[in-house]
Amino acid sequence: MSQLRDIIRQLGYNKDVDIEVGTVIAPLPDINVKLDDVNFDLDAEDCAVCEHLREHEREVSINGQDTTITFKDALKVGDRVAVVMFGAGQRYLILDRI
Repeated sequence: MSQLRDIIRQLGYNKDVDIEVGTVIAPLPDINVKLDDVNFDLDAEDCAVCEHLREHEREVSINGQDTTITFKDALKVGDRVAVVMFGAGQRYLILDRI
């Protein structure tokens, strides 16, 4: 995991953005994430979670038939996640599973 973080930092360095790796210790909607290299946990008030990591619905057309699909693969306890820290470490976005 640290290799991925180091590569991202080298290729996309921005002094206002940092990427950390963490583990989900409580699921949505009251999510809690323990970050590997920081001395605090993130809770639901601290961070936003990308839509594809939440249960959500999408309207699709299959063979000309419109229907709605529910994606239920929300973040679970134990999932490893990439977290973008920005705004001088005051804002957090759970970007994806890793």
